[in-house]
Amino acid sequence: MYIYETHCHTNLVSACSDFTPEQIVELYVKNGYAGLFVTDHFLNGNTTVDRSLPYEEQIDAFCRGYEAVKKAAGDKLQVFFGFEYSYKGTDFLIYGWDKEDLKKQKIILDLSLKQLSVYCRERGVLAVHAHPFREAGYIDHIRLYPEVEGVEVYNACRNELCNSLGEYYAKAYSKPVTAGTDIHHFNQKYLGGMAFENELTSVNDFIAAVREGSGKIVKLENKLV
Repeated sequence: MYIYETHCHTNLVSACSDFTPEQIVELYVKNGYAGLFVTDHFLNGNTTVDRSLPYEEQIDAFCRGYEAVKKAAGDKLQVFFGFEYSYKGTDFLIYGWDKEDLKKQKIILDLSLKQLSVYCRERGVLAVHAHPFREAGYIDHIRLYPEVEGVEVYNACRNELCNSLGEYYAKAYSKPVTAGTDIHHFNQKYLGGMAFENELTSVNDFIAAVREGSGKIVKLENKLV
């Protein structure tokens, strides 16, 4: 089985992370992962990107985290691109666009989450509702979107209630599921991810596997803690 992290953040782009690209590579290699998706907080989230820059330059800056992890990984770890789109504490993980695609997608910053769900689906891009039942002081209420394609049903940073409700939500609406760590710090005790029988060769392989339900949810203890 090949294990992949689907949800992680770098300190280069996500303002809430202290996880360097080098630490990311070390942690996942030593925990036996085949690869990972860098899903930094997008321009409408908790980002380090200077929002006064022209849009295309913002995208260049946003992709620094992914590019740095990919460079640090070399041939030790597969590294794929994704991002986390946010609205007042509600977050979608988006898979299927790369840097050049995003430069043509400025419109997504003006879409509601409902509109974004439809927009992604119509373009073959996978939108996954991350930790849908997360509770925090800065989140005024939980929002659910029947239109979103997938649901993250295990998030290693969330409690059992949050994850079990996410699983119920996915089953009730017959949605494909993902699992990940949502990692921001090197000393994260528990890790998550998805395991596949075959090695992923592209983001499209991941999207297809999630849609057909061939991935298995992975829950691990971090060997480095």
